[in-house]
Amino acid sequence: MFQRILLAWDGSELALRAFDVAIDIGRRYDAELVAVSVAHSPAHAETAADRAETIGTAHRYLTQSFEEVIDRARRAGVDVEHTIVDDEEPAQALLAYAHEHGFDLIVCGHHHSGRAGRLLLKGIVPALVENGVPVLVVNDGSL
Repeated sequence: MFQRILLAWDGSELALRAFDVAIDIGRRYDAELVAVSVAHSPAHAETAADRAETIGTAHRYLTQSFEEVIDRARRAGVDVEHTIVDDEEPAQALLAYAHEHGFDLIVCGHHHSGRAGRLLLKGIVPALVENGVPVLVVNDGSL
């Protein structure tokens, strides 16, 4: 059923919950799993140097946060790849990546709380849901 699964990864606790769900689906369907992160700088970054510094910091954080959890997939017998895309529009970047690389499922977390303001993938779910690729949304359990 699912052969290629894209996991939207921002390093948050909710992304980790979505990662566990993606691992389970990947194992059940013997699917390829790719975690995709989007590094972007705020629109209000004042200079090119500010934007470059923000992007560099995002790359380091996303790489480190993923390296800390990759063993979860390995223990489950699921191979996972991680890639980082630089883009100003996270939802559009994820969609473009999913379409370009032929993914048939996107798994992502959805933050309901105010903490979402600091997360790299804040607010992407509405854009992802209307894209033509099935999306599995893992929420934080709050209403």
